[in-house]
Amino acid sequence: MALQDHSDKSDSAEPSKWTAAGEEFVLLDAAKPPTRIEMARERMLLSRLYLGLIRSLNDDYGADFVRQNDSATFRTIGIYLFLRTAMCSPVRATTIAQALKLPRATVLRRLEEMIKQGYVEHVGNAYRVTDKVNIPDLQQRLQQRIDMILETARELSKLRSTEGSAR
Repeated sequence: MALQDHSDKSDSAEPSKWTAAGEEFVLLDAAKPPTRIEMARERMLLSRLYLGLIRSLNDDYGADFVRQNDSATFRTIGIYLFLRTAMCSPVRATTIAQALKLPRATVLRRLEEMIKQGYVEHVGNAYRVTDKVNIPDLQQRLQQRIDMILETARELSKLRSTEGSAR
């Protein structure tokens, strides 16, 4: 499925939504990725999006999440658990492990850490997130993430149309 460009004006007049994320996330149009890396520009944009979203989670939830030995797994489990809780479907550790292709023992350790920090609760034989996930300035933070995603989608769409016209 091709991404559609929904921008109605040139993005050059508008400052990047990524500026707030820091200078390491501002992309230079003049930068030419190595030709040996297929679809490098598209993959670069997606990498920036992924890292930007992970960084924003770190900013939201602070040192508790960053401090973990395997914080990527910790965050991934937390995101999955949030998704299932938002769908009104608490989830068992075995299901989490299978869905994320992680060892069940790792999932259980991370869930126990999240319980100690107050982000997760054990309900019967399942788990769900607690109200502690309701952070201050949630609407503003969510809007920043949406802006990051939309800007990335516009840039990817531009690359697709440039690629299509070059054929």
